[in-house]
Amino acid sequence: MKIEFIASSLDPAGKNIALKVIEKFGLEEKNYAFNNPVYEKNDLRLLFINVESIMLDQIDLPFDSELIIVLSKHKSVRSINSLTTHPTGNLINESKQGGRPKHVSYTNPWYMSEYYRTLTESYQSTLKNQVILSMEVTHHGPTEKTTPIFFVEIGSDERQWKNPFYADEIADALYKTIMNKPRRVDAFVGFGGGHYAPAFSHYVVKEGVAVGHMVPKYALIEGVDEEVLLSLFSKSLLDKPRALVDKKGVASKEYKELLSLFDRNSIEVVKI
Repeated sequence: MKIEFIASSLDPAGKNIALKVIEKFGLEEKNYAFNNPVYEKNDLRLLFINVESIMLDQIDLPFDSELIIVLSKHKSVRSINSLTTHPTGNLINESKQGGRPKHVSYTNPWYMSEYYRTLTESYQSTLKNQVILSMEVTHHGPTEKTTPIFFVEIGSDERQWKNPFYADEIADALYKTIMNKPRRVDAFVGFGGGHYAPAFSHYVVKEGVAVGHMVPKYALIEGVDEEVLLSLFSKSLLDKPRALVDKKGVASKEYKELLSLFDRNSIEVVKI
């Protein structure tokens, strides 16, 4: 698997994680792109871009890869220590943070979910009571890259973004994930719940499955076009479309509409 790590030179968390990734994987400076050094080893590559990561659609990437992992900061209203991961896309008719409205990226559920499981193993020992871990639902850009992509992030302010300990934990989890070459376990698109996807985060760890794109309750209420909803399965690389529904995380009206959609399109449903 040809994997490309990307970090923005404008992002303190991204640069922090990138330095640890270079060290952990033993990457060496082999090339140059966007007036920045490019680090490589075997099928792995790391490059720095000069735009914010969510604006990745604005630039043409000079190399081919099979998976892009973006190293990034996470922002929230409350300054909470957090490590998050998520796919990207704009589920509704707006694009305030990059990408196109009603478009989502391709993503890789197996690598993203295995990364999250690996991170939770560290949480039990080194991170316990220090940081909140979660998967997040699909949000922000980019949306137009044809290579599967997901973000790994440090939240939520300058103190955490520059903390080398958090960056090291992320790099270690990425190293273990990639070296283990995740198996193609059962994979789903998630529907329901809040932004930090507690039901799906828990289910991925407990059941050993994978989740790709995730649609929160608030997006379903606002209204996600049927075409966008159906695209989530192919954009999650699912051979067989499977939906994972947080029963308590979907309002009654939207729940009935989802079940009807799944029935009309022969989509397997697992309710949690």
